[in-house]
Amino acid sequence: MIKIILLAYILFFSFAETKAQINVSKVGPTGIPASSDGLFYSLPLTVIQADLIVNKIQKVKGPFAEYADQMLGLSQVTLVNSTEYELKDIRLTSYNEPDPSQYYFIQMPEKKKDRKAVELFLSDDGIISGVGTLSQLIKDKKQRSIDLSKSRIDIPEVAIPSVFERMDTVIKRISLDSTIIEQKFFRKTSTVKSVEQKAREASEFILKLDESMYNLINGYQEVNYEKGTMEFMYNQMNSMKQDYLELFKGITHVSSETFTFYFVVDKDNPVETLCRFSTSKGILPKTAASGDLIQMQATSMNKTNSLKSETEKLNTSQRESHGLYYRIPDKAVVAFKVGGQVKLETQFVINQLGVVTFLPSTSLRNIGFDNTTGTLRSVVLE
Repeated sequence: MIKIILLAYILFFSFAETKAQINVSKVGPTGIPASSDGLFYSLPLTVIQADLIVNKIQKVKGPFAEYADQMLGLSQVTLVNSTEYELKDIRLTSYNEPDPSQYYFIQMPEKKKDRKAVELFLSDDGIISGVGTLSQLIKDKKQRSIDLSKSRIDIPEVAIPSVFERMDTVIKRISLDSTIIEQKFFRKTSTVKSVEQKAREASEFILKLDESMYNLINGYQEVNYEKGTMEFMYNQMNSMKQDYLELFKGITHVSSETFTFYFVVDKDNPVETLCRFSTSKGILPKTAASGDLIQMQATSMNKTNSLKSETEKLNTSQRESHGLYYRIPDKAVVAFKVGGQVKLETQFVINQLGVVTFLPSTSLRNIGFDNTTGTLRSVVLE
């Protein structure tokens, strides 16, 4: 009889421990009682990160641009200094942060005898990751940076003297009585070269380089150079030629700059304007008067519609206690638009478009959450 009584007590307390309950409530206007013991956690919110890579294209006119066609037959040259922008690349990624509308409080039973240990794992942001089992926390924050490239442009200087010497012959006539005596002497003067004279000298040097390069690769040189030596000589002459050609053709410099924007999907406002883009001014504030609108639009795929009515019944039911709240996320088609035209379209899992429900209050063992979506990964129901 004593053994039977002891066994009954053991079974009773074991059953009471297994059925120990907690109460999880949503943080809202009513607040949490000051005497409550417990802790807070949150469900994740999806943020779409848009990285816009914009190229700044600067074109600088060469000092001899007006003579490019006349002296070298070049027609594709820069005649006016200009700056323009192009939207080179668009990169969309997603990361998660705590949802400010989905904070919850786990309230432990008031009586110590009704309590049992709760092992809860949270991410760095307080997003729930697991209960009763060690789950690997996912670092879902991505590093974001702005790369500002150097945009200074310098046209290379080449050795073209600005002054040349001119030799003049001066004849001096002296009249003595009926005899005229002529004296000749030379006078050397220095004169500043005109732009046309400099351009002509540069063009002649380019043509000489062309001829030398042609003779080198066709074997007209008298010395039998090795292959490496010939390649070095050819590359050096070609590099010098390109520097001189820039005096006629001008320089085009391209620098890249990355602009980062964030889009929080809201089912009531699916379209958000990020900024404006102009080919003459680049990225502009969304309040600017000029430029094409850059917008992002999220369209829910409504994969959780069939669950909404059922979860609403559970959430509005008059229960004494609730277990851990979790989310079943939905998918959305996210479109990136420039001037109303779709430039990029892809799908993302959007947490806040899904439905939120809860577990039974006694399910506190071996629960695994995905802290990128807030949905259940594993659970043991008791």
